[in-house]
Amino acid sequence: MAIDYTSIDEVVNDFQLMMDDTSYDKDANIYQLRLLALQGLRELKFDAEQEIKTLEKIVQTSSLRFTLPSDFVKLLRVGYKNSDDEFVSLGYKSNLSLDSGIISQISEDPYDENNPYFHTDMGRKYGVGGGQNALGYYRLNRSDNGINFSSDLAGKKVFMEYISDGIGSTQSRDHVMQLNFNGSGIAPGQIVSGSKLRIPLPGSTSTTFDYTFKTSTPSDVGEVQIGSNDNGSTIAEKFSTAVNEGYPDLGISPLDTRIKASQNATSNAVTLTYKNITVNPLTLSDLTFEVNANQDVVSGGVTTTGIEVLTSPIKLIQKGVAGEGPRVHKFCEEALRCYMYYKYIQRKRGVPANEKQMAKRAYYNEKRLARARMMNFNKEAAMQISRKAFKQSPKI
Repeated sequence: MAIDYTSIDEVVNDFQLMMDDTSYDKDANIYQLRLLALQGLRELKFDAEQEIKTLEKIVQTSSLRFTLPSDFVKLLRVGYKNSDDEFVSLGYKSNLSLDSGIISQISEDPYDENNPYFHTDMGRKYGVGGGQNALGYYRLNRSDNGINFSSDLAGKKVFMEYISDGIGSTQSRDHVMQLNFNGSGIAPGQIVSGSKLRIPLPGSTSTTFDYTFKTSTPSDVGEVQIGSNDNGSTIAEKFSTAVNEGYPDLGISPLDTRIKASQNATSNAVTLTYKNITVNPLTLSDLTFEVNANQDVVSGGVTTTGIEVLTSPIKLIQKGVAGEGPRVHKFCEEALRCYMYYKYIQRKRGVPANEKQMAKRAYYNEKRLARARMMNFNKEAAMQISRKAFKQSPKI
């Protein structure tokens, strides 16, 4: 795994380790340092890192717009990606209407002088532009947190590149699934002792866990005690208890505190919520509906075929996203620490003026160095650009 980024928590911890009794920032609280670290990270993202993200959306036909992402800072370009994987930009139009519901008040009569295209067979009016971007136009609307497009882009997919603040877009999102349990018994399709249900583990992209339903007393965290004739809501309640609490009376802890189960009223539905996940959970296609389906199990002298723990396949309510938390590039790490120290002592009355000046100078020097390190333009790129239009003469 690449180590080109450092989390904000590590930066704050390292900053505290450098403090001693002679430091001007020795009285700083951790919440103050974290706030300064986030502010410095945002500033470095603007000037040095410039984290560029991409977004692909379909323009709404009714409103001719789409909403900007939550971490949006600055728009770089909007357009299409052609078959050669090249970016083709749309045209920016400053007089594009921001309300697609407004009815046009220009006459469409070709012989009306109020029509800008009056006598198009003889040319257009003086001062009216003649060029037209065949791809379409856009206009950024910051007050409404969106981008508006011309009518010829309705229903089309648009590609956008923008600068992110590097903070809001890295937060995790809970993974939520719904399970509808069957009842137990000897009827075909019902749960019997030994039936298993497979769920994903929150800390792995490839590991699953099997819960086994038994009529005997549980001896392990993966066992759920059921009755021989429990209905679906009763089994859902017992499963939820096993997930959330384990079996305290037997000294058995729950499987993972990040997994929470909640039963919907008295129904047979259970909602599993995975919180604070570090990796994206398995997709439902990676899970089997139930482990021992299509097996013949003898219970009470009756053979049942196709045991089904759930009445329907697992339903995905919300796809989880693993959060890495705010992080800073290694090239900008020292600049961030200098920013934290400079901003903390900047308005402290007990700190000498020359110390503030030195801290300010150190920060801007480190920021300049970080920008130089983050620059991707090199000698080879310059040579390619200078030779782009150059063609050698044919050699015979």
